[in-house]
Amino acid sequence: MNNTTPPGHPASQEAAARLGDTVQEVYARGIADQRDRLLASTPVILALFDGTGGRLLLHTPGRPPVQAPPVPDSYRLLKDLAHAPVAAFRLAASPGLSTPETRPRLTGTLIRASAGLVSAGIGPEEARAGRALLNLCLRLLAEPDGGPHAQQERTARFARACAPLLLHLVEKAAAVQVGHWAWVLDDWQERLGGSFDGVYAAANTLYVTRTKNVLFTVLAQYLGEEVIGERLFLFETPEFTTTPDRMLDLLTRIVADREIGRAFFGHGRVMDVELMGDATRTALREEMARRGRKAVLPTKAPYDSHQWPWATDPTNGTGPSTLTAVRADH
Repeated sequence: MNNTTPPGHPASQEAAARLGDTVQEVYARGIADQRDRLLASTPVILALFDGTGGRLLLHTPGRPPVQAPPVPDSYRLLKDLAHAPVAAFRLAASPGLSTPETRPRLTGTLIRASAGLVSAGIGPEEARAGRALLNLCLRLLAEPDGGPHAQQERTARFARACAPLLLHLVEKAAAVQVGHWAWVLDDWQERLGGSFDGVYAAANTLYVTRTKNVLFTVLAQYLGEEVIGERLFLFETPEFTTTPDRMLDLLTRIVADREIGRAFFGHGRVMDVELMGDATRTALREEMARRGRKAVLPTKAPYDSHQWPWATDPTNGTGPSTLTAVRADH
């Protein structure tokens, strides 16, 4: 008598679901244990985007986490000034966005900001650039909309006029932000001494800020290019902001998965990527060939590449670049 349940049968589906749930439960417990072990043995720096220049936290074994002092207020003002023409441009370029309340409210905010620059805590050069930028915004908002062609020309002139002022303010804001975090990391590096050489660090980013990411780039100056992808990570998150707990969970998963990679395949970083990736490439080639098409696939970089912030160059790094090669070496 055959007691095998046919595939697709409700009992088979239920058994598979139970197996998956049980495996995930065990895995989650393992991650929690790994997190405790990581924080008990290794310094960890978390760099979180927060809209005001960032937030850095230092976890040191045996001590409560330390949050660094925030970026000076002048950074936020300079950045907000640089953002002002974007808002004005949007309202002028898209009349549908302008309601009886929005344009007067933005105009009033720009006027008050311009008047307050004298005592805002930024240098006279930055204050002049900021006031000039706000005046350009006010003039744009005061002009009648006109027809689509006139509107397009007006907003184009406005953007060109704003660009050098905007870039000047961005440069000043970057100097404040980078100078602050360099000061913080100087202090933490001295405080940690030799243990800084083993620190793990991670910054979070939204898709649009992943390249040239400020916090990640600052961290790279102190940890070194050779640890990118090894102990220094850039986590892409679905929102601009995230929580320290979420960052720690992501970091812990990487560390825990690398233990699994070493045990099963002889190379920890095979678990940094989609494990089915190599098999998927083979399957895609076969599927596309059956359709008379060439598979569109990226080049492969070694697992231990230190490219920033993602690995695509096969000449950067050493060692195997496919799961098959890793298994052959194991």
